[in-house]
Amino acid sequence: MVLICWDLSGNRSTETVPVCHARQRRLQLERLGAVIYWSERLVNA
Repeated sequence: MVLICWDLSGNRSTETVPVCHARQRRLQLERLGAVIYWSERLVNA
């Protein structure tokens, strides 16, 4: 899982996505105009 944190129009949000979808989701958010300020791979315990 990957935690992605972003800011879109002054609204901060976070989302956890599977590793296989993380790059696609990040690019999608950036196309919407979001600024990605944190992306971290989480350890599955």
